[in-house]
Amino acid sequence: MFWEKDIETASRQTLSQLQFSRLRETVTQLAEKSEFYQNKFRELGVTVDSIRSLDDVRRLPFTTSADLRAQYPDKLNIVDKDHLLRLHTSSGTTGKPKALFFSRKDIDTLTNNFARCLTMVGCTPRDVFQNMMTYGLFTGAMMSHYGAEKIGMLAIPAGPGNSERQLMLMQDFGTTVAHATPSYALYFANFIEKKGMDPAKDIALRIFLVGAESYTEETRRKIEKTFEADVFNCYGLSEMGGPGVGFECTAKKGIHLWEDTYLIEIIDPETLEVLPPGEVGELVITSIQREAMPILRYPPAT
Repeated sequence: MFWEKDIETASRQTLSQLQFSRLRETVTQLAEKSEFYQNKFRELGVTVDSIRSLDDVRRLPFTTSADLRAQYPDKLNIVDKDHLLRLHTSSGTTGKPKALFFSRKDIDTLTNNFARCLTMVGCTPRDVFQNMMTYGLFTGAMMSHYGAEKIGMLAIPAGPGNSERQLMLMQDFGTTVAHATPSYALYFANFIEKKGMDPAKDIALRIFLVGAESYTEETRRKIEKTFEADVFNCYGLSEMGGPGVGFECTAKKGIHLWEDTYLIEIIDPETLEVLPPGEVGELVITSIQREAMPILRYPPAT
């Protein structure tokens, strides 16, 4: 199932042309408006004219978590504050947090991407979406909530914890799709088992979306067996807008990344050279459809 079939099934040639156009525009905006990237470009001898093809992304500077913290609170924002719509931050457990700004256009893009994710796994306006993610400065709940509403689902902003209340909401309102961290989904599965419930009869849940943490296939199987529901992996990171950077489809054979919004590289962490397809290395992501705070070549592991 598709939310935007034209872009989701675009040919590699069409997608590459779109990526290049958006990469070039992103670099142009940063060269004009970002003091941080202006300095980085100057150090590397990079100009907008240096970007003649997608391969030229390797000419651009990396951006690390340390860079984001050093530019706190708002030095990476490149639009007027009148155009900012939302602020999220990282936890800041290691010092200053990473402040992440979003314009209305950014929120619309991210909302639309999550609508794609939900549609891809079979969600429809007939579904009831119970969001067990933390609402607040964390991006996980808000972006997914907006995506659910975008496709017309009834969204329940349940937040995390309080399993008795979660169960009550599921039963009273007929929740069919839930979203939680895998650790809480597993905890909730154990809670259901201890009650001796039969999910097929007692609740209507058919899809469980999990993200924000890594988990094993054993955990997936446990959740699926307990709830008799399909579990799908939601990949995202706050620096790139939160959940929905990538998503599993019903085949469950890997993550589909939204390449019209993100440019993906796999690099050798020792040499920093870009590796060919199929090689194992470090993931690096560039946002190419971000208005308020574009980020170039960000390794999530930093």
